[in-house]
Amino acid sequence: MQLDLLKRDLVRLDWEVRDRDDFFDRISAELLHDGYIRESFRDALAARERKYPTALPTAPEAVAIPHSDAEHIVEPFIAPVRLATPIDWHEMGNDDVVHPVRFIFVLGFVQEDGHVEVLQVLLQDLQDPAFMEQLDRARTPDEYYRVLSGMADIQAP
Repeated sequence: MQLDLLKRDLVRLDWEVRDRDDFFDRISAELLHDGYIRESFRDALAARERKYPTALPTAPEAVAIPHSDAEHIVEPFIAPVRLATPIDWHEMGNDDVVHPVRFIFVLGFVQEDGHVEVLQVLLQDLQDPAFMEQLDRARTPDEYYRVLSGMADIQAP
């Protein structure tokens, strides 16, 4: 995975949101303002999430990795967000199961299969309790970005 996909300016810490829709509204507004997405992104993201949920039951905490189709993306990105309080998110491949999620990685790719490699890299580290604790303890966006930049298999551009 290329480090340049991970956007320091998109790190968001301790957001308060009511639910998944509130999260989609907020992240989409910021991504649109910053020129990463098209106006169609928010609705596409929500529609894809309803059809293909993205919470992963990783331990020690479940994470969500929502994304949309490539036509809604202007510039490729990974937007890492840590919520102050978990919200309910349906499990990938098993939407009858709901997980409390605080760690969300919104993916935006201009190629349809771009998320596969990123998912593999993210999953490797997000299942490591020590790594997740570092993310939890990070107090500033810079600290959070530094932890994420140290993931295994991340490559400088």
